[in-house]
Amino acid sequence: MALTFSSSSKSNRLLQSLRYTMASQDNSEAFTNVLDLNAEEIYTQQQYIPSGSLPYSSSADHLSFVTATIDGVSTNIAQFYYEISMSRSENTFQDGTTKKLVWYAISGSGFTPNDTGINSTVIESNQLTNWISNKYASASLALGDAETPSPGNAYNIRVKVNESFRNAGQYQFDYKTGVLQFKDLSNAPLSADVVTLTGYRYVGQTLDEFISSGGGGGTPGGATTQIQFNDGDAFAGSERLTFNKTTGLTQLSGSFEITGSTDNIFLIRSGSIDLLKMSSSGALVFGDLQHTPPAVAGGMFYSASNFYVGTE
Repeated sequence: MALTFSSSSKSNRLLQSLRYTMASQDNSEAFTNVLDLNAEEIYTQQQYIPSGSLPYSSSADHLSFVTATIDGVSTNIAQFYYEISMSRSENTFQDGTTKKLVWYAISGSGFTPNDTGINSTVIESNQLTNWISNKYASASLALGDAETPSPGNAYNIRVKVNESFRNAGQYQFDYKTGVLQFKDLSNAPLSADVVTLTGYRYVGQTLDEFISSGGGGGTPGGATTQIQFNDGDAFAGSERLTFNKTTGLTQLSGSFEITGSTDNIFLIRSGSIDLLKMSSSGALVFGDLQHTPPAVAGGMFYSASNFYVGTE
Protein backbone atom coordinates (compact mmCIF):
# COMPACT_ATOMS: atom_id res chain seq x y z
CA MET A 1 0.00 0.00 0.00
CA ALA A 2 1.29 3.44 -0.87
CA LEU A 3 1.92 5.78 2.04
CA THR A 4 0.88 9.42 2.24
CA PHE A 5 1.83 12.15 4.66
CA SER A 6 -0.64 14.29 6.57
CA SER A 7 0.92 17.64 7.45
CA SER A 8 -2.37 18.91 8.90
CA SER A 9 -2.03 16.54 11.88
CA LYS A 10 1.67 17.11 12.44
CA SER A 11 1.49 18.98 15.76
CA ASN A 12 -0.83 16.43 17.35
CA ARG A 13 1.27 13.55 16.14
CA LEU A 14 4.50 15.09 17.39
CA LEU A 15 2.91 15.31 20.84
CA GLN A 16 2.53 11.54 20.59
CA SER A 17 6.30 11.36 19.95
CA LEU A 18 5.73 10.23 16.35
CA ARG A 19 8.50 11.51 14.15
CA TYR A 20 6.69 11.86 10.81
CA THR A 21 3.08 12.28 9.76
CA MET A 22 2.16 9.15 7.84
CA ALA A 23 -1.61 8.94 7.78
CA SER A 24 -3.01 5.69 9.24
CA GLN A 25 0.46 4.29 9.82
CA ASP A 26 1.00 5.03 13.51
CA ASN A 27 2.57 1.69 14.30
CA SER A 28 5.16 1.99 11.52
CA GLU A 29 6.39 5.52 12.13
CA ALA A 30 9.75 6.17 13.68
CA PHE A 31 9.54 7.72 17.13
CA THR A 32 11.27 10.88 18.32
CA ASN A 33 11.82 12.69 21.62
CA VAL A 34 9.31 15.49 22.04
CA LEU A 35 8.08 15.38 25.63
CA ASP A 36 10.83 13.10 26.94
CA LEU A 37 13.93 15.16 26.22
CA ASN A 38 17.29 13.52 26.80
CA ALA A 39 20.46 15.11 28.14
CA GLU A 40 22.08 14.89 24.69
CA GLU A 41 19.32 17.12 23.28
CA ILE A 42 19.61 20.00 25.78
CA TYR A 43 21.91 22.86 24.79
CA THR A 44 24.12 24.31 27.54
CA GLN A 45 25.81 26.98 25.38
CA GLN A 46 22.75 28.43 23.65
CA GLN A 47 23.55 31.82 25.20
CA TYR A 48 26.53 32.04 22.83
CA ILE A 49 24.37 31.75 19.69
CA PRO A 50 24.49 35.26 18.17
CA SER A 51 21.17 37.10 18.00
CA GLY A 52 22.45 39.62 15.46
CA SER A 53 23.94 39.36 12.00
CA LEU A 54 25.67 36.11 11.09
CA PRO A 55 28.95 35.88 9.18
CA TYR A 56 28.16 33.39 6.39
CA SER A 57 25.86 33.27 3.36
CA SER A 58 27.77 31.82 0.38
CA SER A 59 29.28 28.59 -0.95
CA ALA A 60 32.76 29.76 0.10
CA ASP A 61 31.58 29.59 3.72
CA HIS A 62 30.28 26.01 3.59
CA LEU A 63 31.04 24.11 6.85
CA SER A 64 32.50 27.22 8.53
CA PHE A 65 31.98 27.59 12.27
CA VAL A 66 30.48 30.33 14.42
CA THR A 67 32.69 30.45 17.52
CA ALA A 68 32.65 32.00 20.98
CA THR A 69 35.40 32.51 23.54
CA ILE A 70 34.47 30.52 26.66
CA ASP A 71 36.85 30.43 29.63
CA GLY A 72 39.56 31.81 27.36
CA VAL A 73 39.10 29.05 24.77
CA SER A 74 37.65 29.44 21.25
CA THR A 75 34.66 27.07 21.09
CA ASN A 76 32.52 26.00 18.10
CA ILE A 77 28.87 26.92 18.65
CA ALA A 78 27.23 26.61 15.21
CA GLN A 79 28.20 25.34 11.76
CA PHE A 80 27.06 26.75 8.41
CA TYR A 81 25.82 24.45 5.62
CA TYR A 82 25.39 25.89 2.12
CA GLU A 83 22.95 24.22 -0.28
CA ILE A 84 23.48 20.65 0.87
CA SER A 85 21.58 18.08 -1.21
CA MET A 86 18.61 16.51 0.56
CA SER A 87 17.82 12.79 0.38
CA ARG A 88 14.25 11.92 -0.62
CA SER A 89 11.86 9.56 1.11
CA GLU A 90 11.31 6.14 -0.42
CA ASN A 91 7.52 6.47 -0.18
CA THR A 92 5.43 6.62 -3.36
CA PHE A 93 1.76 7.37 -4.00
CA GLN A 94 -1.11 5.39 -5.47
CA ASP A 95 -1.95 8.02 -8.06
CA GLY A 96 1.27 7.16 -9.88
CA THR A 97 2.98 10.50 -9.23
CA THR A 98 6.73 10.58 -8.75
CA LYS A 99 6.57 13.52 -6.39
CA LYS A 100 8.17 13.30 -2.95
CA LEU A 101 6.70 15.10 0.04
CA VAL A 102 9.46 14.31 2.55
CA TRP A 103 13.22 14.93 2.28
CA TYR A 104 16.05 14.41 4.77
CA ALA A 105 19.33 16.09 5.66
CA ILE A 106 21.76 13.17 5.74
CA SER A 107 25.48 13.49 6.39
CA GLY A 108 27.69 12.08 3.63
CA SER A 109 24.90 11.52 1.12
CA GLY A 110 22.57 13.55 -1.03
CA PHE A 111 20.77 13.45 -4.35
CA THR A 112 21.29 10.36 -6.48
CA PRO A 113 18.97 10.10 -9.55
CA ASN A 114 18.24 6.37 -9.25
CA ASP A 115 18.46 5.73 -5.52
CA THR A 116 15.55 4.17 -3.65
CA GLY A 117 15.27 6.91 -1.05
CA ILE A 118 15.34 7.01 2.75
CA ASN A 119 13.27 4.59 4.81
CA SER A 120 10.77 6.72 6.74
CA THR A 121 10.39 4.14 9.50
CA VAL A 122 14.07 4.07 10.45
CA ILE A 123 16.09 6.68 12.35
CA GLU A 124 19.20 7.34 10.25
CA SER A 125 22.38 7.34 12.35
CA ASN A 126 23.99 10.00 10.13
CA GLN A 127 21.02 12.34 9.99
CA LEU A 128 21.98 16.00 10.41
CA THR A 129 20.01 17.27 13.39
CA ASN A 130 19.86 20.32 15.71
CA TRP A 131 19.27 23.03 13.10
CA ILE A 132 18.94 26.57 14.47
CA SER A 133 15.76 28.56 13.92
CA ASN A 134 15.13 32.28 14.15
CA LYS A 135 13.94 32.00 17.73
CA TYR A 136 17.52 32.94 18.60
CA ALA A 137 17.55 35.99 16.31
CA SER A 138 16.62 39.54 17.22
CA ALA A 139 13.16 40.69 16.12
CA SER A 140 14.56 42.80 13.28
CA LEU A 141 15.99 39.67 11.63
CA ALA A 142 12.97 37.42 12.07
CA LEU A 143 12.10 37.31 8.35
CA GLY A 144 15.66 36.64 7.20
CA ASP A 145 17.20 33.28 6.39
CA ALA A 146 20.67 31.75 6.35
CA GLU A 147 21.35 32.72 2.74
CA THR A 148 20.34 36.38 2.95
CA PRO A 149 23.47 38.56 2.67
CA SER A 150 24.60 40.42 5.80
CA PRO A 151 23.44 42.35 7.70
CA GLY A 152 19.95 40.95 7.10
CA ASN A 153 20.67 37.26 7.46
CA ALA A 154 19.36 35.04 10.25
CA TYR A 155 19.16 31.37 11.13
CA ASN A 156 16.02 30.18 9.32
CA ILE A 157 16.80 27.63 6.63
CA ARG A 158 16.50 28.35 2.90
CA VAL A 159 15.12 25.65 0.62
CA LYS A 160 15.66 25.45 -3.14
CA VAL A 161 14.32 23.03 -5.74
CA ASN A 162 16.46 22.91 -8.88
CA GLU A 163 18.06 26.19 -7.74
CA SER A 164 14.69 27.92 -7.42
CA PHE A 165 13.85 29.39 -4.02
CA ARG A 166 10.80 27.90 -2.27
CA ASN A 167 8.65 30.00 0.02
CA ALA A 168 8.46 28.82 3.64
CA GLY A 169 4.68 28.61 3.31
CA GLN A 170 5.09 25.59 1.02
CA TYR A 171 6.79 23.30 3.53
CA GLN A 172 7.35 22.45 7.18
CA PHE A 173 10.82 21.84 8.56
CA ASP A 174 11.63 19.97 11.75
CA TYR A 175 14.65 21.86 13.08
CA LYS A 176 15.32 19.12 15.61
CA THR A 177 15.53 16.14 13.25
CA GLY A 178 16.31 17.76 9.89
CA VAL A 179 13.13 16.47 8.19
CA LEU A 180 11.76 18.66 5.38
CA GLN A 181 8.10 18.05 4.56
CA PHE A 182 6.22 19.77 1.73
CA LYS A 183 2.62 20.52 2.63
CA ASP A 184 0.90 18.93 -0.38
CA LEU A 185 1.56 17.31 -3.73
CA SER A 186 0.87 20.49 -5.68
CA ASN A 187 4.18 22.02 -4.59
CA ALA A 188 6.15 18.85 -3.77
CA PRO A 189 9.30 18.22 -5.85
CA LEU A 190 9.57 15.33 -8.27
CA SER A 191 11.79 12.42 -7.29
CA ALA A 192 14.29 13.54 -9.95
CA ASP A 193 14.45 17.12 -8.63
CA VAL A 194 17.41 18.41 -6.65
CA VAL A 195 16.35 19.80 -3.27
CA THR A 196 18.96 21.78 -1.32
CA LEU A 197 19.05 23.24 2.16
CA THR A 198 21.06 26.15 3.58
CA GLY A 199 21.21 26.77 7.32
CA TYR A 200 23.08 26.57 10.60
CA ARG A 201 23.35 23.63 13.01
CA TYR A 202 24.06 23.88 16.74
CA VAL A 203 27.34 22.06 17.46
CA GLY A 204 28.03 23.44 20.92
CA GLN A 205 27.99 21.57 24.19
CA THR A 206 24.96 19.55 25.26
CA LEU A 207 23.95 18.58 28.80
CA ASP A 208 25.39 15.06 28.63
CA GLU A 209 28.76 16.49 27.51
CA PHE A 210 28.60 19.06 30.31
CA ILE A 211 28.04 16.30 32.87
CA SER A 212 30.72 13.98 31.49
CA SER A 213 33.26 16.81 31.53
CA GLY A 214 32.79 17.25 35.27
CA GLY A 215 30.20 20.00 35.13
CA GLY A 216 32.21 22.71 33.46
CA GLY A 217 34.28 23.61 30.47
CA GLY A 218 37.56 25.30 29.86
CA THR A 219 41.19 24.27 29.90
CA PRO A 220 43.04 24.20 33.26
CA GLY A 221 45.63 26.93 33.67
CA GLY A 222 49.18 26.55 34.92
CA ALA A 223 51.07 23.30 35.42
CA THR A 224 50.36 20.04 37.23
CA THR A 225 49.91 20.45 41.05
CA GLN A 226 49.20 24.20 40.71
CA ILE A 227 45.94 25.24 42.36
CA GLN A 228 43.43 26.93 40.01
CA PHE A 229 42.23 30.49 40.47
CA ASN A 230 40.28 33.07 38.47
CA ASP A 231 42.63 35.34 36.55
CA GLY A 232 40.50 37.86 34.65
CA ASP A 233 37.69 35.34 33.93
CA ALA A 234 40.17 32.68 32.81
CA PHE A 235 41.62 29.66 34.58
CA ALA A 236 45.17 30.18 35.85
CA GLY A 237 47.76 28.51 38.06
CA SER A 238 50.96 29.63 39.80
CA GLU A 239 54.05 27.90 41.12
CA ARG A 240 53.56 29.94 44.30
CA LEU A 241 50.56 27.79 45.31
CA THR A 242 50.70 24.03 44.75
CA PHE A 243 49.11 20.83 46.05
CA ASN A 244 50.59 17.33 45.84
CA LYS A 245 47.71 14.82 45.77
CA THR A 246 50.01 11.91 46.72
CA THR A 247 51.60 13.40 49.84
CA GLY A 248 48.90 15.93 50.65
CA LEU A 249 51.57 18.66 50.86
CA THR A 250 50.33 22.18 50.13
CA GLN A 251 53.04 24.77 49.50
CA LEU A 252 52.74 28.54 49.52
CA SER A 253 55.44 30.98 48.49
CA GLY A 254 54.61 34.54 49.48
CA SER A 255 52.60 36.27 52.19
CA PHE A 256 49.60 34.64 53.83
CA GLU A 257 46.78 36.59 55.43
CA ILE A 258 43.87 35.34 57.52
CA THR A 259 41.03 37.58 58.59
CA GLY A 260 37.83 36.81 60.44
CA SER A 261 35.52 37.82 63.25
CA THR A 262 34.94 34.46 64.92
CA ASP A 263 37.12 32.75 67.48
CA ASN A 264 39.92 30.45 66.40
CA ILE A 265 40.50 32.11 63.04
CA PHE A 266 43.65 30.00 62.74
CA LEU A 267 43.85 26.44 64.04
CA ILE A 268 46.33 23.58 63.80
CA ARG A 269 44.87 20.25 64.86
CA SER A 270 46.09 16.68 65.05
CA GLY A 271 43.12 14.32 65.20
CA SER A 272 40.89 15.66 67.99
CA ILE A 273 43.71 17.61 69.71
CA ASP A 274 44.08 21.36 69.16
CA LEU A 275 47.84 22.00 68.92
CA LEU A 276 47.89 25.74 68.25
CA LYS A 277 45.28 28.38 67.59
CA MET A 278 44.93 32.13 67.21
CA SER A 279 41.87 33.72 68.81
CA SER A 280 40.02 36.68 67.34
CA SER A 281 41.39 38.79 70.24
CA GLY A 282 44.97 38.17 69.10
CA ALA A 283 45.95 35.55 71.68
CA LEU A 284 48.21 32.73 70.56
CA VAL A 285 46.98 29.67 72.44
CA PHE A 286 48.92 26.41 72.81
CA GLY A 287 47.02 23.19 73.10
CA ASP A 288 46.92 21.03 76.22
CA LEU A 289 49.64 18.40 75.97
CA GLN A 290 48.79 14.90 77.07
CA HIS A 291 52.44 14.13 77.81
CA THR A 292 55.77 15.86 78.35
CA PRO A 293 57.42 16.19 74.95
CA PRO A 294 61.17 15.76 74.54
CA ALA A 295 63.23 18.93 74.40
CA VAL A 296 63.82 20.24 70.88
CA ALA A 297 66.27 22.97 69.98
CA GLY A 298 64.31 26.19 69.53
CA GLY A 299 61.18 24.54 70.88
CA MET A 300 58.76 26.02 73.41
CA PHE A 301 56.04 24.37 75.42
CA TYR A 302 54.31 24.83 78.74
CA SER A 303 53.41 22.47 81.53
CA ALA A 304 51.37 24.77 83.75
CA SER A 305 48.58 27.25 83.15
CA ASN A 306 50.61 30.17 84.58
CA PHE A 307 53.22 30.09 81.83
CA TYR A 308 53.12 33.11 79.53
CA VAL A 309 55.34 35.27 77.37
CA GLY A 310 54.82 39.03 77.47
CA THR A 311 54.46 41.88 79.95
CA GLU A 312 51.87 42.67 82.60
